[in-house]
Amino acid sequence: MELITSKENKTLKYAQSLQRKKYRKQYGEYLAEGVRTVADMVPTGLVSTIFISDCHNETSDAYAVAMKAAHMGAIVYQVKDSVLKSLESTVHGQGLIGIVKKQAYKLTDATFDVGLYILLDAVQDPGNLGTIIRTAVAAGANGLFLTKGSVDPYNEKTVRSTMSAITKLPIYENVAVETVLPLLQANNVSVYATALDEAKPIQNVDFAPATLVLLGNEANGLSDPWFDIAHERITIPMYGPIESLNLAVASALCMYAVRESWLKNE
Repeated sequence: MELITSKENKTLKYAQSLQRKKYRKQYGEYLAEGVRTVADMVPTGLVSTIFISDCHNETSDAYAVAMKAAHMGAIVYQVKDSVLKSLESTVHGQGLIGIVKKQAYKLTDATFDVGLYILLDAVQDPGNLGTIIRTAVAAGANGLFLTKGSVDPYNEKTVRSTMSAITKLPIYENVAVETVLPLLQANNVSVYATALDEAKPIQNVDFAPATLVLLGNEANGLSDPWFDIAHERITIPMYGPIESLNLAVASALCMYAVRESWLKNE
């Protein structure tokens, strides 16, 4: 296991470049931090490189994860702890970072079948997006679509918030109405747009077997072009003096409302 003692190390500098969206896109890889997150990602075979702090000994959980990654074909580097901190995005890092290969999902390859799909219109907060990805996997969603202007799903904060779920869900980026609409129509996908008014409460909706739920961004909600393709407008009732919910919370309620509707109609 090679020991890295300098921030000028070529491999470490490559990893540092992945802290920027430009290079994540160029190289098709991103960073994942933390023992549990990296451990969950290792079995996918997507982890290409591991950096482990030299403060971890052979009895630590981090060391066990690193060795498992090595057996899966990853290259493992031991890094001086003070040097590794330059790569960590959290104040109290766990001394374990992985370089993970992106899964290439193209809209032209998307297959719509019976199932649940989510579209987020220009979502801005990386923590919200990460939580939504994690919830989507828990709810058994079949795919997530992000429109142009959305935060990068491979942002370190987003990846951390997903708790490795980002490797378990097809994510399609830079989706536009004109590109996705023909696919929805060809596959008889019913589209439901979340709205604050003139909409049916989610608990009263009979969701179709193939459902796409549209959710707008944190500040402005859903943009008009997406409302225009919706078959039905849906809303989450507010029983107290609050206008709306956090996007991640609203997404979770919608996803599980779809599941509840399907269970009722079995």
